Amino acid sequence: MVDPHISVIIVSFNSREDLSECIPSLLAQPYPDFEIIVVDNNSSDGTSTFVEKNYPSIKVIGNKENYGPAKGYNVGITASRGKYVVLLNPDTVVEKDWLLELVRATEEDEGIAACQSRVLLYDKRDTINTEGNDVNYLGFTWCRNYGKENTHGGVIEETLGLSVCSAMLRRNVLEKVGFFDEDFFMYLDDTDLGLRMQLAGYKVVCNPKSIVYHKYKFTPGRRKLYYLERNRLLVLLKIYDKKMWLKILPIFIFMEIGLLAVSLYQGWFREKIRSYTWIIRRCRLIKSKRNSVHRDKKYMSKILNMMSPAVTFEEIQNPILDKFVNPLLKTYYWTLIRPKATGAGLKQRL
Repeated sequence: MVDPHISVIIVSFNSREDLSECIPSLLAQPYPDFEIIVVDNNSSDGTSTFVEKNYPSIKVIGNKENYGPAKGYNVGITASRGKYVVLLNPDTVVEKDWLLELVRATEEDEGIAACQSRVLLYDKRDTINTEGNDVNYLGFTWCRNYGKENTHGGVIEETLGLSVCSAMLRRNVLEKVGFFDEDFFMYLDDTDLGLRMQLAGYKVVCNPKSIVYHKYKFTPGRRKLYYLERNRLLVLLKIYDKKMWLKILPIFIFMEIGLLAVSLYQGWFREKIRSYTWIIRRCRLIKSKRNSVHRDKKYMSKILNMMSPAVTFEEIQNPILDKFVNPLLKTYYWTLIRPKATGAGLKQRL
């Protein structure tokens, strides 16, 4: 059996220091047939020159401006030639059999569109950073199994939210459902792609035997919050049909009022308003995006079945969320959202 050719794509922005550790771990992989492509988003730290000088076997694509990760991924995918493409953050270090395990899992099941690694914290290597993402039915997304000890088994599991910190994607599925939506720029572009893959009937999984160490830090700055909120709304508008929107509308309005209050208190109210403005000004574009998404009722039911009824990311917990908001979100989910959902999904996580 011939090993498929793999394209490993790293999108970089001022990542020279991180790549000096990431690239050697890639070159040490025992897999026999893979290329490495670094897409540099107009870094100012000499990233392109550093890679070209020290690693001449690596293809470097220098963008004229910072296109963001979403368009950067698409640039790399278009220039690649592998049967599978692997997207990898530059601030990572991979274990010896990282790539072999991604290939093995994906080759064994043609229904897998994306296979993710078990991502561990770089500075706490017995602790999980993510194994894919959890997704709440209002679009909030966070690291799956974040903070848990790296002690549970090595069984491949489905996960709803795609995280491209380290993930292998099947090229023919990308060609079918479309590449990354470049209007996301950054954040939740992978959530959008993963949900579109699953609406088309494919699976997103995590193979915990593929190990990556990630230099992760949770830093919710104002710019990041703007993109997270804007893109959360964009995901919901693209993925849900009108019937589903009518179901979530009351709890959606309640949550938006609460977020406006929180943003005013925490000092990012302007960014929250900007997220609405961006959406409103692009109504026609978003309508076109909605119309391009194929929605099969069976697979939508599976997605709803896999969604989290609450927001459980440890980094953002507070008494109001724990004692008031999450109980309300759960009640609404189990009363109006989940009863109509059918099909297999992840174990219920309350």
